[in-house]
Amino acid sequence: MNNLSAKEVKSLMRQHRKTIPGLAQQWNLTLKRVRHVRTNGVSGEAFVRDWLEILSAPQPIQSVQRTQ
Repeated sequence: MNNLSAKEVKSLMRQHRKTIPGLAQQWNLTLKRVRHVRTNGVSGEAFVRDWLEILSAPQPIQSVQRTQ
């Protein structure tokens, strides 16, 4: 796969319940870069592979500290 369209990116984000700020924080990306990919898609085999991993990876579990 050499291209990932903006429509496919948006669909994968919805399917995997990913948000722009969440992706930026989890993968150390800028908000601008995530918005750019969401608007324009991505091309190039390596970039497509990276973004498929980013969009389909499970979200890290956040531990909640309880106060007594």
